[in-house]
Amino acid sequence: MYLLVYKFGGSSVADAAGLRRAAKQLADAAAAGYHLVAVVSAQGKTTDRLLQTAAELTQAPCCRETDQLLATGEQASAALMALTLQQMALPAVSLTGPQAGIHTDGNHGAAEITALHRRRILRELEAGKIVIVAGFQGIDRAGDLTTLGRGGSDTTAVALAAALDACGCRICTDVDGVYSGDPRRNADCQRYDYIPYEEMLEMANAGAKVLHPRSVALAQRYRVPLSVLQTGSETPRTVVGLQERQHHSLAADTVFLYR
Repeated sequence: MYLLVYKFGGSSVADAAGLRRAAKQLADAAAAGYHLVAVVSAQGKTTDRLLQTAAELTQAPCCRETDQLLATGEQASAALMALTLQQMALPAVSLTGPQAGIHTDGNHGAAEITALHRRRILRELEAGKIVIVAGFQGIDRAGDLTTLGRGGSDTTAVALAAALDACGCRICTDVDGVYSGDPRRNADCQRYDYIPYEEMLEMANAGAKVLHPRSVALAQRYRVPLSVLQTGSETPRTVVGLQERQHHSLAADTVFLYR
């Protein structure tokens, strides 16, 4: 199968209009013949609001319960995206991180992916569905929800693209690529058509917010074709590392190990 992984950030799915815009982008990709997995972040400032509510209740929130709480934001976004696609007469299913087979260590709040069991995702793809995965989360050996920390949805998307041998991973955001500065503040910033992994990793480590360093490092390690584009439009974009491939996925229902 020809497979693409999309990731939509919180600003892209913040409201009904944003969800419809992202869903239309997925619909167009499906019409072009791709099988699709989409990773979504929590809507807008949902994570901040959840943390604020917890802080109002306790000065020392338990790490496990904080992860239980924060994971709901991405899960809501995934369900809403699936409902939006279904309203457009497109078969779709939402999966939590654990349902998608994402296994992590037990480091609550900053967990790392240790394995990815692909069987459920592949079964849904073979049934013709667009698979929507809640980003930022997985399950540890104790069976508890864990979150991946800042930029966790980027990491989820790249990990899935690597594990599923996707043609590419498209990171959709509110700007049309990677710029030399913040284009919302400086109109003279230049957009990059292409950036090597190493340079993008340097920029991310220096504070560029468009991609999290862990996701770039993972893309480089597993040679994942990565691109950054604006939600609702496929061009222009910034290609990071490698151009997207046109090949059949070699994915199988085995465990993909990251260590």
